[in-house]
Amino acid sequence: MKISDAISATRQYIDANWESTFRVSREETAKEISLPRPHTVPSTDPSMWLFFYWDTYFTNLGLMRQGRFAQALNNAENVIYLIERLGFVPNISVKIALSRSQTPVSAVLFSEIYQHTRDKAWLARAYAAVAKEYAFWMALRQSPNGLNTCGIHTDPVTLADFYPVIKHRLRDIPDEPTARLIYLRHKMSECEVWDFTPRFDQRAGDFNPVCINGVLFQFETLAGDFARELGLAADEAAWRVRAARRRELMDRYLWNEARGFYFDYDWAHGRPGPVVSAAPYFALWGGVCSDAQAAALARNLSLVEREHGIVSCAEGSNTSANTYQWDAPNAWPPQQTVAILGLLRHGYVADARRIAEKFVLTCARNLATTGQLWEKYNALTGRIDVADEYKMPPMMGWTAGGCLHACEVLENT
Repeated sequence: MKISDAISATRQYIDANWESTFRVSREETAKEISLPRPHTVPSTDPSMWLFFYWDTYFTNLGLMRQGRFAQALNNAENVIYLIERLGFVPNISVKIALSRSQTPVSAVLFSEIYQHTRDKAWLARAYAAVAKEYAFWMALRQSPNGLNTCGIHTDPVTLADFYPVIKHRLRDIPDEPTARLIYLRHKMSECEVWDFTPRFDQRAGDFNPVCINGVLFQFETLAGDFARELGLAADEAAWRVRAARRRELMDRYLWNEARGFYFDYDWAHGRPGPVVSAAPYFALWGGVCSDAQAAALARNLSLVEREHGIVSCAEGSNTSANTYQWDAPNAWPPQQTVAILGLLRHGYVADARRIAEKFVLTCARNLATTGQLWEKYNALTGRIDVADEYKMPPMMGWTAGGCLHACEVLENT
């Protein structure tokens, strides 16, 4: 398939189907959080009505590239509302998720909106929300070494109720009550990062994830930029200090100089995790890398780049009885987008273009054969024969948004 044909066909499909994923929030219930603005949902499947936090940033990348700024702003307003109401953004707009968040993309999402509007009154509201969400991450998700971890804040009954939600996805849930609650605590914590993955040896709450800390560095940097725009010099200085401190800690605990790669850090046992994953490219995107570190990550793309995209984790990472969807051979759209953005940020245009072309062609080929975009793809075959924990839904959301961004990269670089 010619890349020009792939871009054209995919754009036409997305443009024709975007609005099928726009939802007006339903009434507040005992289970669901109502939102003040229409929101986007990640799938055309009617069962996936809900607002998802980090999906929304990648969706907005596409909405803004197709002139649908009003809906991108609606999404941002919903994020501000959730922070103002709850002090953080739950990963899904349901009350069972009130114990956990997701990769904190609010600052970069707000930055995209502000670059479009230059509305300082709006930025002041967004900045207040950013500061409030940051307080949540630092008060409830900081490990003893000063880096952030993932976690939950819930009661034992709610934690136990997580079991029927996930029991069909995991094979090694303990029967003994104490061991089960500990296991469920770590698994619920894992949902704040990507979702279930071999990266954390079933102990996600004991790790400093590279991706979370890389995005929090970006968060601190952008918060400093917002403060500067608003004339808040003391605030800006404080944010710069926080970002510098995080860079120092990431270099100390997460960066492996000999291997030229970042690794999640098991702070509970004082050792790096062994899993090679796509997470370092979140640090590249976030801007934490020195020139030498960026060069090493570009040089080491082969650790996770395959014929049809970036895999979540290198083959052989999973030593458990479970099948993990955030593992090889799966290539998830946000990981492709983050790698492209990170490589472009540091001037690795040829590498970014190569990954963008793989992503666009994979989306277009499967669109031609199935009539749909999908939640994830197989990086080895380029098809939708993926490792699943549940039936894979057809996708707009971050697949459409990331694909439109990749199309732009191919046309403009």
